[in-house]
Amino acid sequence: MLRIITLFLVALFTIALASECSCSDIKITSPTLGALSSGSTTVTFNVSWKASWRNATVIGNWDAAWIFVKFRTTTGGTIGDWKHASLNNSGHSAPAGVTLTTGLVDTSSAFNIATNPVVGAFIYRSVDGEGTFTANNVALSWNYSQNGVSNSDTVEIRLFGIEMVYIPEGGFFAGDNAFSPSAFKQGSSDNDPWWIGSEDAIIVTNSPGSGTGVRPEKAAEYYDPLDIAGYTLPAGFPKGYQAFYMMKGEIAQAQWVNFFNTLTATQKTTRDITSSTGKNSDDLINRNNVSWSDSGDATLPDRGGGATYEGVAMNWASWGDLTAYLDWAGLRPMSELEFERSGRGPYRAVSGEFAWGGTGVTQATSISNEGLPTERAQSGANLTCCNTAASSIQGPLRVGSFAYGVSTRIASGAGYYGVMELSGNSWERPVTVGNSTGRAFEERYHGNGALDDSGDAHVSTWPGTSGTGSGFRGGTWPNATTGARLSTRNNASNGSPSRTSGGCGRGVRVAP
Repeated sequence: MLRIITLFLVALFTIALASECSCSDIKITSPTLGALSSGSTTVTFNVSWKASWRNATVIGNWDAAWIFVKFRTTTGGTIGDWKHASLNNSGHSAPAGVTLTTGLVDTSSAFNIATNPVVGAFIYRSVDGEGTFTANNVALSWNYSQNGVSNSDTVEIRLFGIEMVYIPEGGFFAGDNAFSPSAFKQGSSDNDPWWIGSEDAIIVTNSPGSGTGVRPEKAAEYYDPLDIAGYTLPAGFPKGYQAFYMMKGEIAQAQWVNFFNTLTATQKTTRDITSSTGKNSDDLINRNNVSWSDSGDATLPDRGGGATYEGVAMNWASWGDLTAYLDWAGLRPMSELEFERSGRGPYRAVSGEFAWGGTGVTQATSISNEGLPTERAQSGANLTCCNTAASSIQGPLRVGSFAYGVSTRIASGAGYYGVMELSGNSWERPVTVGNSTGRAFEERYHGNGALDDSGDAHVSTWPGTSGTGSGFRGGTWPNATTGARLSTRNNASNGSPSRTSGGCGRGVRVAP
């Protein structure tokens, strides 16, 4: 008799920003796998998270859960590797009041179950509202025959959820009047920021610029302090104008462990951040608690009183580690223009501003409930940076911890649309416009859920594991506040391949 085992995993402790912000987590419960009889079946589940919102009337955005499915089979007593479920383009369902939209690998091409399948789905509110959001009996249609599963196989499934923020289509300014290092500007002698009003190609030259003042229109030419020779930024490069989803928080340590534990033994060796190329320890180093003994699964050990650091932002990760996670999750890296858009929104640039739109900061100097789901910095803090060797904070904080018990953008350190910790905490790792490798990146290509045999991402237009084409934006916990400004770009083309204590990052998807 066919035995079907169903398991579930949740993406823990990402943050939702609403009128009253608090820590939240996606909970996926009651997973059920339908019968294997016709080549396709349904994966049914309930999903909920706290502090959800939809404000389509005023701001035009909402938060959502990106849900995807992994599976493995047992045939003749042999347990197979975890694989990504290829979903159909129809046959999904959601209850009243809930919207479900699907995500393809290549968002500019038609669905094809073999070459361009659905790799996941967004679940979110259909009408404006806020608070705890629950969707029961959501069903995803899985084409199991495409994945080589037979009707007689024993199948084990895992569901994963990542909180995302929808950023609507619209124009924005990139650069802050040349106040921050290497910020975008309209000419070598013109400090006005770039205006991004479409996804069209952008011509960048070493022109001195027109000097006519800030204007909400695209200039004929722009200037990039990181590549003064000039270039054309292709239409396919993501400029932040088109609607997209961004992870609400940086990748948390629990999310990393859940990812790592679906890899093969060889892939785990490549992605082992506890090795000599990373933190070189299974101990708690710079607030990274990941432990792996070179076999089996990684863990987050209890460091006392339940402190597992599961919600703390991931660090000691390289560009290759980040892109592997994003490929596995069906997401893609962000561009540095998408980074600025998510923080600034449609407002004119403020010289020296941080992601919350202001220039004042209150740095985190102490932590309560360290390593617990309720961890937070001292009251009033909205930035983790500048923590020298003498500081009591020697690593990133829990994702979204500044939003605990507060309701304003400045107090929570949130970007305009509700994305958390774009300034400080852990480095963001976007694709740069500052070199030709970065400019070859295309917005339409997303991860397909699978890594190569060695554990690397394998999307041809993404910058490779060397890191060339990537960079660092938004600052990190050991660095000065200058690096945390929204328009600071002095490391935007610094494509280091190394694992550092400073960060990991997050991912995005083009909106369906």
